[in-house]
Amino acid sequence: MAKERKKKKGKEKRDKERKKERKKEPKVKKEKGGNDNDDNKPEEPTDESLREHIRRLIPHVNLQNTGVKAFTKLLSKECGGAVLKPRMKFIKTTLSEAINEMEEEDEEEEDDEEESKEKEPKEPRKTGLSIKKEISAELAGFLGRDLKELVARTDVVKSMWVYIKKNDLQNPNNKREIFLDEKMKRVFGCDSFTMFTMNKYLGAHIHPFKPVDLTTNTTSAAAKKKKDGASTKKRKKKGSKNDQDSDDDHSGTGRKKQKRKPKKPGLQPPYKLSNELTTVVGTNILPRPQVVKAIWAYIKKHDLQNPEDKREIFCDDKLKKVMGGEKKVTMFNMNRYVTDHLLEKLDRSEYNHDEAEAELLARDGEEE
Repeated sequence: MAKERKKKKGKEKRDKERKKERKKEPKVKKEKGGNDNDDNKPEEPTDESLREHIRRLIPHVNLQNTGVKAFTKLLSKECGGAVLKPRMKFIKTTLSEAINEMEEEDEEEEDDEEESKEKEPKEPRKTGLSIKKEISAELAGFLGRDLKELVARTDVVKSMWVYIKKNDLQNPNNKREIFLDEKMKRVFGCDSFTMFTMNKYLGAHIHPFKPVDLTTNTTSAAAKKKKDGASTKKRKKKGSKNDQDSDDDHSGTGRKKQKRKPKKPGLQPPYKLSNELTTVVGTNILPRPQVVKAIWAYIKKHDLQNPEDKREIFCDDKLKKVMGGEKKVTMFNMNRYVTDHLLEKLDRSEYNHDEAEAELLARDGEEE
């Protein structure tokens, strides 16, 4: 028994000595090349990839309460933890563009909804001629209407013909020609006009009060649309033939993909603007993208951006009336206030982009 105890004690002693020796052994350091974090470091996304991530993230974020920095952090998580701080300027620009694109898409969806409603047997949609508009004081007096009353062009033309036939003002040798009496001369300032040019004289007295221009031919909208439709069909046929020839020439390699042309400015439907918004942008008819562009021009001209945070805008007295009386707004929630001042969607014929741009440039030059 004594020998067994002695053996047991000797074994325990040797085990303790081995443990001490192990503790004294130096720890082996990991080589620099074996760092797992370097292997798992996320790749930096490309500009195109970053744009896609931004578009996907926007619908899930409350932009009114989320700043650019907070949005960038969320975007970093979306990109697998990529470091995006050096690309804040690109993110800010792309974010603003994406918001405007989404609003334009909403506009197009509204147009599609309206077109689908037109197919249903409901009330006929009002065209540019049947929309009630403001008329001049001279024409209102001639027609016996209140100056504040809005009148459709079709009603004005009907009233004109009633007056012409009642007073026998048509040329007996050429019924298309109308001789003006003294009452009509005071309104239109000429001795006669034809049943075709009469509409141009009326246009000077109906909003947007275009001056009389007899140098251009009047083409009916229906005839023009029919002509455009025929030319479009010809282009499609020609294009399909060219595509077929291209396929044959490439012998199965496939034709080259054509780049999508960017939309020309001014092709979106124009709106009649409120008096408050007209005061800021300088004109009362504009499409939504041009409204946003004009507001930004006003903001930069009057230096209304917060110098410490450029996404914040301080509203002066004119801009307050557009932005719901707010003293300041952000580049994200600004468009929400603008929508309330787009009063009526107009026919595209009511707006000429080049003329509107020239008018705004002339106004800015006068103010300077």
